Amino acid sequence: MHKLYVFPVALICLYLKADTPDLWNQFRGPNGSGVAETYAPPIVPNNKNIAWKTSLPHGFSAPTLSNSYLFLTGIREGRFITFALNKSDGQIIWEAKAPQVALEQVHKSSSPATPTPLVEKDRLYVYFGSYGLLCYNHNGKLLWKKPLPVPKSLYGTATSPISHEDTVILVVDNDKNLEASRLSKSKIYAFNKTDGSLAWETPRPLHRSGWSTPMIWTHNGKQELVVLGNGRLCGYELPGGQEKWHVTGFSRETIALPIAGGDRIFASASKLGGAADVDPDPTPFWKAVINFDANGDQKLVRKEMTGHFTFPFRPELPPGHPGFGMPLPKDVNQRKKRLDGMFYWMDKNKDGFWTKEEFISNLKVGRGKPLLVAIRPDGRGNITESHVDWELNKAIPEVPSPIYFNGRIYMVRSGGVLACVDADNGKLLYRDRLGGLGQYSASPVIASGHLYLVSEPGILSVVKADDSFKVTHQYDLAEEVVTTPAIDRDTIYIRTKKQLWAFRQE
Repeated sequence: MHKLYVFPVALICLYLKADTPDLWNQFRGPNGSGVAETYAPPIVPNNKNIAWKTSLPHGFSAPTLSNSYLFLTGIREGRFITFALNKSDGQIIWEAKAPQVALEQVHKSSSPATPTPLVEKDRLYVYFGSYGLLCYNHNGKLLWKKPLPVPKSLYGTATSPISHEDTVILVVDNDKNLEASRLSKSKIYAFNKTDGSLAWETPRPLHRSGWSTPMIWTHNGKQELVVLGNGRLCGYELPGGQEKWHVTGFSRETIALPIAGGDRIFASASKLGGAADVDPDPTPFWKAVINFDANGDQKLVRKEMTGHFTFPFRPELPPGHPGFGMPLPKDVNQRKKRLDGMFYWMDKNKDGFWTKEEFISNLKVGRGKPLLVAIRPDGRGNITESHVDWELNKAIPEVPSPIYFNGRIYMVRSGGVLACVDADNGKLLYRDRLGGLGQYSASPVIASGHLYLVSEPGILSVVKADDSFKVTHQYDLAEEVVTTPAIDRDTIYIRTKKQLWAFRQE
């Protein structure tokens, strides 16, 4: 009898062991890589392989998974909630309300419930910028809570917690200055998983608000915490959190998560305002402005700067979209003053007009450069000159993180442009349009040798992860999507504005 059970039990143990490395337990899955190489969700998502759809309250956190459950956060009636769904049928198993707090102010395109939960074997860690860190077991019982100062941010909190050994690590970058200093209150926290007590913390005095989630870089038998923040990428000793190295050259606003591949680390940030190239094509920017030319003379005068007019940062978006251009005051008088100043600054010859030539010449002023870098390990101090193997200054996304797979880096940017880069030398292998236009906020993920990319308007594109560009399939969700998908063995989960979709391999 016993011999009949030995072989099956051994198979089960091997099965579970093989499953562990790919468990999608944090933002962007295993170590934030976005890659689930051994999993096989549908390559052709369609109506026939929709396993279920479940309505959800407002929130932008991405799904994370245990063996049985799927975890998310949201806001209902002004209260943060954490909830668990059954992966098999999408039924909500439990909900837990966070302590009642005032919700932090966020940009119109963001949400106070943006950080993604972290899943451990028997625990769930949830961060809300408006409150702090909460720890539950998988049945929804609150084990401990850690209130934290609410960070001041231009757009709202977005960073998510990650795990390292017996600690939960959280990067909280903050625009709020100390009363007697220009240094910020930005910090890295490491909390003990057992009770939420502080294990260590590291100040980040040169960092203002940021929206990137950190990752763990393992190389040469060592581990480092890598954090992308405004203006620089930093590496910290583990355990302990002492800063070890940094690379400069990034823009003020950094969002993407760093990724590791081969023996290097890669990090990216667009030009301030979202431009993907050092010298972007000025035509779309001019077209966005000249749409307000009421008399059709191909010039712009101050009285034509009406309605949703503002200086365009992301011309692929429609005027009035919260990400379209420079934010302007709601107060009528302040708004007028800001527009007067904008017009006067752009009208260099003071003839009372913006011409195309005048506008284009001003696009090249300042705002940094878009940047993707490849960094070798074992550096100390400022390693910008000594350990950066290459940099790329075009096709860089603003919000989506890059993804590394089989020696290639893939990046998708707004407008539906996908780029493939040789990770060895930074050479751009292709840059092509997906056909899914509009803004891209969700980061790409990879499974079954394919990229899954979702635009804000809800076009899901499946692209072969290869040196040549090939769209395998597209599906229109017909709902807004800003959240990165999650993957398990045979399913891809996509959170839209109103619900969670599960596409399962038939």
